[in-house]
Amino acid sequence: MKAKTDFLRFGTFIIKDGSQIRFWEDAWLGNSPLRIQYPQLYNIIRKKRAMVAEVLSPQIPNLTWRRDLIGSKLAMWNNLASRLANIVLSQDRDEFKWRLDQTGIFLVKSHYLGLIYQNTLNNNKKIWKLRAPLKIKIFLWYLRRGVILTKDNLAKQNWQGNQQYCFCHENEMIHHLFFYYSFTRMVWASVYEAWGIPKPRNMANMFGS
Repeated sequence: MKAKTDFLRFGTFIIKDGSQIRFWEDAWLGNSPLRIQYPQLYNIIRKKRAMVAEVLSPQIPNLTWRRDLIGSKLAMWNNLASRLANIVLSQDRDEFKWRLDQTGIFLVKSHYLGLIYQNTLNNNKKIWKLRAPLKIKIFLWYLRRGVILTKDNLAKQNWQGNQQYCFCHENEMIHHLFFYYSFTRMVWASVYEAWGIPKPRNMANMFGS
């Protein structure tokens, strides 16, 4: 079981009919399983090993909870529900894509290197301990997970709209909005002038140090 878990965490499923993918425990909506993206929801879900097809085949997601969804749990569920609304199941079989090689094909060497150099640091606890309003902490948590509903994330869920950001000619992506958009660069420059904090290179750099 551990070997299977070690293997699956280095790949993502491409959703088709949803019959082969575990809703909470496999990576199919983003680069990590939903149990990691939404740990508070996973802790109170009644059926942890439901398949995607089982959950999404009904018109309303087939999920039941052991406790009421309130506060941060309700905010997380609203975020997840908005992402699920764009998923359309098909009749084809689910596919698995290996993330450690550009070809998407499993290679023993890439798996070995992934196991050796994997970074297991978890900064979620630091976010929840911040002295900041709850809505700010929830937003930072979404940002670190890369699950904000930017147009590129919507496109990954089969959304067919124009991906261009409405205020410039670049595609609407988290990396562009928070690091390279002209207004964002001005904000980071102001932060540097006021506190001497340089602009992070990327999201991992921002949350890692």
